[in-house]
Amino acid sequence: RVRDAVVSTQCTVSSGINAEYGFQHYFKRINLSVAMRIDPKPSKSCEHGFIFIFWQGLGVLGGLVMFLWVDDDIEEWYKNLETSNWFPAVDFFLPAHIISASFAGAAAYGVWRYGGFSRQIVRLTMHLLQTVLAICWIPIMFKARDLLVSFVVAFLIFATGIVRTALFFKLNTALGGLCLVSDIWYAFLSAVALQVWNLNVD
Repeated sequence: RVRDAVVSTQCTVSSGINAEYGFQHYFKRINLSVAMRIDPKPSKSCEHGFIFIFWQGLGVLGGLVMFLWVDDDIEEWYKNLETSNWFPAVDFFLPAHIISASFAGAAAYGVWRYGGFSRQIVRLTMHLLQTVLAICWIPIMFKARDLLVSFVVAFLIFATGIVRTALFFKLNTALGGLCLVSDIWYAFLSAVALQVWNLNVD
């Protein structure tokens, strides 16, 4: 009986060790799969290229299309507005938009690398909101010619940009620094839109 009890005990201990090893192996696999999901550097180069083009193209191409659409209106209308001597030349708007959108798009791509859209949803949503507002401002100013609304939208672009930059800075200082180019431009643009409204209000 003692012998049977010893054998039974050995079997129980062996089963416990095997079960413990099985659980350890299972949790190691879970931890590995979680680590793979939150890896800030995705492995597929084609995915990197597509996402980079998306974040760059959204602001740059969107603005380019809008400026081509309102090109005649800029020539006919903006040059005839009452302006101040510090206002930008009519040919300055497009390159300024492209440069600011390029820097901001590069920053957004860098943020996306920290876990993708699902883990950076707040930061990237703020960037998308600012980008959409910036694209919409172009026809509001030069096509609809609503000076008050154009100032309000320009200020919202600047305000959302400041929030986005602060969020990017908390994640990575360099990425936040890239957004400063956009913030400086839209701070200046807000001042321009306000002064245009003040000088040309009916």
